[in-house]
Amino acid sequence: MPVDFAAAALRTAFSELFSLVKDVVKTVAAFGPQLKKIESTLSKIEPIITEIDEYNKRVYSPKETGTIKDLLDKGKGLVNKCLRIHPLNLCKKYTHSNKLTKFDAELLREFEICIQLLDARNNRQILWETSEVKELIHAGQACGRVLHRGLGASGNLAAPEAPDFIVGSEVEASLRKIKERLLKEGVSVIVVTAPPWCGKTILVKKLCHDVDIEGKFRNIMFIPVKKPNLRDIVQKMIRHNGFAVPVIETEDAAVQYLQLLLKKIGQNPVLLVLDDVWTESQSFLDKFKFDKIKDYKIVVTSRYEFPACHPVHHLNPLPHGDALELFRRTVTIDDSSMDPPDEKLLDQIVKSCNGFPWALTVVAKSLQGKDRSFWIEKLSVWSEGHFRLNTDIDILNCLKKHLDNLDGDPSIKERFMDLGSFPEDCKIPATALTDMWVELYKLDFDGLQAITDLHDLVYRNLADLVVTRRDSSDNDDKSYSSHYAMQYSMLRELAILECNQGEIEKRERLILELTGNSFPDWWSKQKQQPLGARLVSISTDGTFSTPWPNLELPKVEALVLNFATNKQTKTYALPEFIEKADKLKALIVTNYSFFSAELGNFHVIGSNLRRIRLERVTVPLISMGNLCLQSLQKISFCMCEISQASTSNDAKISNAMPNLLELDIEYCNNLVTLPDGICQIKPLRKLSITNCHCAIISQLSLNKLGNWHPSKWSS
Repeated sequence: MPVDFAAAALRTAFSELFSLVKDVVKTVAAFGPQLKKIESTLSKIEPIITEIDEYNKRVYSPKETGTIKDLLDKGKGLVNKCLRIHPLNLCKKYTHSNKLTKFDAELLREFEICIQLLDARNNRQILWETSEVKELIHAGQACGRVLHRGLGASGNLAAPEAPDFIVGSEVEASLRKIKERLLKEGVSVIVVTAPPWCGKTILVKKLCHDVDIEGKFRNIMFIPVKKPNLRDIVQKMIRHNGFAVPVIETEDAAVQYLQLLLKKIGQNPVLLVLDDVWTESQSFLDKFKFDKIKDYKIVVTSRYEFPACHPVHHLNPLPHGDALELFRRTVTIDDSSMDPPDEKLLDQIVKSCNGFPWALTVVAKSLQGKDRSFWIEKLSVWSEGHFRLNTDIDILNCLKKHLDNLDGDPSIKERFMDLGSFPEDCKIPATALTDMWVELYKLDFDGLQAITDLHDLVYRNLADLVVTRRDSSDNDDKSYSSHYAMQYSMLRELAILECNQGEIEKRERLILELTGNSFPDWWSKQKQQPLGARLVSISTDGTFSTPWPNLELPKVEALVLNFATNKQTKTYALPEFIEKADKLKALIVTNYSFFSAELGNFHVIGSNLRRIRLERVTVPLISMGNLCLQSLQKISFCMCEISQASTSNDAKISNAMPNLLELDIEYCNNLVTLPDGICQIKPLRKLSITNCHCAIISQLSLNKLGNWHPSKWSS
């Protein structure tokens, strides 16, 4: 590999300027504000210098660092001159202050351009297949290639928000003890074990947001595990840290990539939380342990113990006194005190929850503001058959009773069951739920009622809400593109259980999870027997291959297709039976792999569709002009590879979807320009293009828009 003298010179120039600014800002008060601003800017761009360095180690490109180096050298000259200007020379002081301010702006502008160049390269070039990079991932171990620079929800491993308070002296003592162990030298793995619903996850969420923990661990990653998949976890960790995601074929390769990642990010302390590990396999945890990496700690929550992992912290259900306190605090409305109908009734209800924090919270929220007769009725329902929460089945039965009595409002239960349409432990985009619920329940077009329904589920502890991006631009964002729902373990289990009640043909919801090409017996035997489901969800894994068996869905209005790509072909064909689903209004297709998949069989999409949402697929945007989507009102592309190659047979998009009202494009980095046909869709009232670094609307296109402008635009 050639020695990159230009990159070395760039690193040297940056280090010299940064050190000089730090020294001069302490000794020259006259230019303090300007120098502090430059120091802050340099601090922000230091990671970019590192990325340029890493890039140039892989791809030799000395010419492109010259401009930046010249700018840094210019900065050194300006900072050095500060030492030679007398503080009483007001004229020179004023002139030089302006030069420093101008330099700071120039520095920011140059590095913004640099970031775009790096993103473009990372998207267009296969870097890790080159022979030079084998030094980084060990010769013979280069089993993958970089296909996509990961952005979006699936790569966000930030710790979820913690509750405002935790109750109980034992819980607080547990929090202190685990915190002390994490801050102490030598301890690498801590296991928090307890029966389900004892509050393990809440405890570690609170731990992750502790001031001292956040102060020590600059990199905290929170990963729901349940069904261990080492390759998937490592890919998520790589994406979370902003690196391009490789294909990982084996667990051995996953371990090597994990070690490489930890070495790259290990300059600062790292805390990894593996939440809800459903395995007793010690070997699974051992793969995450690297004793030579300093200040790398692991916290595991599980209902199992791991004999070889110490220390193990046991978390128990709340004692009755603490359970009463949690219940009282939760049943209170708006911080105003609220007395239960009587202490005996309160005591009976709390005892029926057996000290499980989650059950206490759910039950208390359902009783807020209700009178004594309502409390008695609820206690009668929950206690039927001398019911107590001692096993998983008991908890599921309790939750089922709770679902059947949600203030007499069946819509809450309906929305809860709908969440089961998406894979377990995955973030569900609020926009996907909006598309589905607007059509299923005839809600307002913008989905404001759908978002209200989602918040109602969160309020009742039937789902979690995760917001991945909180910046100023989101304050005016009514699309909720940064909002995600999550439905953990038993909640999803309950949703599936409820959906599966009754005969297949009569179910309102049909939720299928296929392994390989193993279809249920009833499906392979089905001939002309139609199904009555209005919502259908089909999830397939990476071993699935077409053709699809026939499925008659005359009443389906929303179809959710979740899939993982096949490593060899990376293709996915839409089912042929969509063509006959005449009432289908919403189609949601999501690829849960780390690499984009080519989506085929577009011709099956019917003219009655009103909403389409596609995620992490390759789609021929221009060729979609050949479709007949007369009813389509909204189409969304998220993390898609939008192919714009056209043929002489391509028809205008404006003819294919003449009634389109909204077009959303997010994280589609290879989008260069929009087809002119889009600007000719007269009803179009909202065009949202966000986080598409290469997106450009030509001046010609803007002219065709007339007085209409994009409602949201950020790159």
